[in-house]
Amino acid sequence: MKVGDKDVPISKEYVSFVKDQKIIQEEKYVPSVIEPSFGIGRIIYCVFEHCFKIRPKPKGAKATDPDRTYFDFPALISPIKCSLLPLMS
Repeated sequence: MKVGDKDVPISKEYVSFVKDQKIIQEEKYVPSVIEPSFGIGRIIYCVFEHCFKIRPKPKGAKATDPDRTYFDFPALISPIKCSLLPLMS
């Protein structure tokens, strides 16, 4: 065996050859239910899931205050800048 520029001898105790014959049977399976999953609903759900972010509570906030959740859409997906904010009392 040649490794790089050197010839490396391999003795018979490290190599063995066996002539064998095997019978391989194949079973083809065609599913009886096909679910087309190319609808716009799945695409929108994946975009929402990818863009959903959670901002942790600021230091000094109460333990009962919830974390801030928001969507961070790239400009390619949402070319119009807008915000939806809850009404506060």
